[in-house]
Amino acid sequence: MKIAFASDFHFGYGEDALAQAAEALRKAGDEADVVVLAGDLFDSRVPRQEVIHDAIKLLSEHKAKMQEKAVSSGVKVRLLQDGEESVQSVPIIAIYGTHERRTKGLVNVIQILHSAGLVLNVHAATALIEKDGEKVAIQGMGGMPDEFVKRAMDAMDFKPVEGAVNIFVFHQTLKELIPAATECIGAADLPKGFDLYVDGHIHWAQEFTESGKHIILPGSTVITQMKPKEMAPKGYYLYDTASRQLVFKPIRTRPFVYEELTFKEAGSADVEASCRAKLKEIAAAHAGRQPLVRLKLAGTLAKGVSASALDFRGLEAEFADQMQLFIEKEFEGAELKEKIEALRKARGEQASLRDAGVSLLRERLEARASPFAGDEELFSLLAEGEAEAVLKRLLKK
Repeated sequence: MKIAFASDFHFGYGEDALAQAAEALRKAGDEADVVVLAGDLFDSRVPRQEVIHDAIKLLSEHKAKMQEKAVSSGVKVRLLQDGEESVQSVPIIAIYGTHERRTKGLVNVIQILHSAGLVLNVHAATALIEKDGEKVAIQGMGGMPDEFVKRAMDAMDFKPVEGAVNIFVFHQTLKELIPAATECIGAADLPKGFDLYVDGHIHWAQEFTESGKHIILPGSTVITQMKPKEMAPKGYYLYDTASRQLVFKPIRTRPFVYEELTFKEAGSADVEASCRAKLKEIAAAHAGRQPLVRLKLAGTLAKGVSASALDFRGLEAEFADQMQLFIEKEFEGAELKEKIEALRKARGEQASLRDAGVSLLRERLEARASPFAGDEELFSLLAEGEAEAVLKRLLKK
């Protein structure tokens, strides 16, 4: 049996998100019996109706093709959930990610797609797939705050299915990937006994083995963070359960170029001239493809020249038809506010202020040993702006 693993489509994050997800689904659907999506299919908890419409249209098309293929090849799918077993016909399996997660009692968009019969949601459930006498069991856990993951995994008590190839799908940060994230889980915390562990959330593809666990991260299919690591190919993994061979399959994407220019006591004219020369070079190398370009400027400026006085609107207009340009000023001594705004623009992040405020509130409540400090549902409601629900919950307490 062949299974494709993709992740982090981020529907709603511009035109590239939809186009490149379509490319991944088309290629994966042609090669695999089953497609598994490891969370963050959408870029927000409550996507706009237009975004949901486009996603439903795309998933409907690929579900129909894969169902037809499943019938002809004899693929059978069952879902085990809450002690009940049901026959299914959806060969697209998914979990929700941290972008889609909503608090208890509120429906997330992956649950909607599941109810519509477009994907099979395996959060706290098991999909059993059979073909030609071979059995594969796929279990999953949706994305959640790092500090609650270990407790949630222990409560769900994931165990491999006897006689099957066992795959565990999740959507979390791992200590092995980001050591500074002190509250997140490590490979040793993952359920034991699975043949393959598939993690979403991190946006660049990678494969490694740690604590005896074979872990893959398909990465995102669209560039959202504009980090140097995102210059690597985007795509999906294809897994042959018989041979246990795993291959990364790249897809066509908009090119991404990350360049750093370092200056020493430069004047504004020198900075602009150097930027223009580099941008002409990039435009020539990617003619007709309109790449994403992040240009980071560092070093020092001449006395009397401030970073805030540098105006790149002329350059942005000059190259507007040749690339999508983001210029980040990181000169020594640059104002902190300017750095933050430049980075936010480069990454295209929009909803961070509310989340940052919620995190700060949590820290202050913990410092005061408040009984509300561990109320995850309260913080989820705050993060979603559900003011009325927050008030009701506080009054109940």
